[in-house]
Amino acid sequence: GEPAPLPLDRIRVRLLLRNLLDNAVRHSAGATQPPQLRVALQGQGASRGITFTVRDHGPGVPADALPHLAQPFYRPDSSRERATGGVGLGLYLCRLVAQAHGGSLTLRNAQPGLAVRVVLPVPAAPPAAAAQA
Repeated sequence: GEPAPLPLDRIRVRLLLRNLLDNAVRHSAGATQPPQLRVALQGQGASRGITFTVRDHGPGVPADALPHLAQPFYRPDSSRERATGGVGLGLYLCRLVAQAHGGSLTLRNAQPGLAVRVVLPVPAAPPAAAAQA
C-alpha cells in the first residue's frame, strides 16, 4: 500500500536539508565528485525510520573536531569569516531539528569528505482493525 504521511514539521525539515546540502556544496568546491543525498526507509515495526545521508567529497575535518561540529558557534577553522564559513550554527540547528522529531544526527569522516546522517523515526502504522473502525 501507499506509505502514510510522516508527522514532520516541513519548515524545519526543509531547513535541516537545506543546511546539510549547502554545507556539502560549500565543502565540495574543487572536489572530483558532487555532493550526494541518500534517502532510505529502514527497519521494521517500532524501530522504523527514515534516514537522510548527505555526503561531500571535500577534505573532511580533523578527527578531534568531529565531536564538536554540531555544537553552537563551533567552527573547525577559526580564521573563517561569516561570508565564507558561517557562524557555526548550521549543524547545531540540524541536530535540534532531528532531536525535536525524536531522531538523531551523526557525523563521520567519509574519506574523502564528511557524511552527515539524520535518522527520523517513523511511527508504526495503526493496526488494520483500528484503521477501519
